[in-house]
Amino acid sequence: MPLPESPKTGQPASWKPLVVCPHAAIGSRLAAALREVIANPTALVSDYPRMGTLGALAAEKGANLCFLEAATNPEHAQVLIGEVAPAMPVVVLLGRNDADLILRCLRRGACEFLPEITADSLRAVLERLHRAHTPTAPASSGTVWCVVPGKPGCGASTIAVHLAIQAKASGSKVLLVDTDPLAASAAFLLKLKPEFHLGDVLRDWKRMDQDLWGRLILPTCGIDVLAAPEDPTFRFELGRQAAEVCAFWRQHYQTVVIDVADVRAAAETGLAALADTVLLVTTNELAALQTTRRALVCLDQAVPDRSRLRLLLNRYTPASGLKHEDVRKALSLEPFASLCNDYEAIQSALLEGRPAPEGSRFAGSINALCRQLRDAPALPKKTTSWFGSILARK
Repeated sequence: MPLPESPKTGQPASWKPLVVCPHAAIGSRLAAALREVIANPTALVSDYPRMGTLGALAAEKGANLCFLEAATNPEHAQVLIGEVAPAMPVVVLLGRNDADLILRCLRRGACEFLPEITADSLRAVLERLHRAHTPTAPASSGTVWCVVPGKPGCGASTIAVHLAIQAKASGSKVLLVDTDPLAASAAFLLKLKPEFHLGDVLRDWKRMDQDLWGRLILPTCGIDVLAAPEDPTFRFELGRQAAEVCAFWRQHYQTVVIDVADVRAAAETGLAALADTVLLVTTNELAALQTTRRALVCLDQAVPDRSRLRLLLNRYTPASGLKHEDVRKALSLEPFASLCNDYEAIQSALLEGRPAPEGSRFAGSINALCRQLRDAPALPKKTTSWFGSILARK
């Protein structure tokens, strides 16, 4: 029978669990125990979600408690725990006693373990959670766009900055994150002198709260900017904390635009895998497309699901360089959007430290891109042609 209601420990009915369990037998036993103990229906996912999507899935299901089976694929499970733990308690299902796996799950943010799945053991876990946590409605989950240059110098940072400002124009609370200490383009383009940077966030992450966060970001043009270090030799490791940091950003912003240095950085930090959409920026020059073709190989390993990938043609002029159809054939990928070559407007805005004026052709392209991203169509299947062989040559 369900646990009795208690004003001190909370009501079991207020827990809305999400179960992620690829192990069919464990999932079946847990579902039966939950039906006996919790009145609310349980959302059951029978396979691990893609990395970077669990937080959004939990919000979609209205969940405030996550049960996650970790033994089927421990490495994937660790990432998922890190994604959802900042938003809600995570109870790990093991299926076996594994001290090393338990320790790794704890470090990622798990708060309880359920080695033996029975109604009594589940009641005990929920009673401990009631004492430690007050069930709350799930936090809203923002959208993350990761902007990646296919080749250095293709204008990816300029697009990231303008895309963030345009997203704010639609009413969203927006964060722009610069992860490239070598270029530090966001601060340069907006003429900012940040006192703190992404490295400070990672250093102080264990004590991060809203007050501290407010001191680390820099508001400008209606958005919040988390700058890259001004010292180009500064090194920081984002990979291990990427999932937790990204989950924090999602909770506090409707839109997060991340400007990364290159494809390798996007893959190795995990930001490409965590993003809802990866925007790969290139131009229609043959050399740029050759580098972008190689970049796609790296991205396919980090983000096997190409439905999240969008190819952007920047500085596109049909009269010069390769045509739209040629680009599609060369990369076996349909360009999602083309941004016009508006050199004078961009240079003037750069000198003044402001975004391109609203009436400019580039601003119009960014506006159209933002609208497309809000309601992105499905991508067509990959195609191959003789033209692609030009770029495939070593």
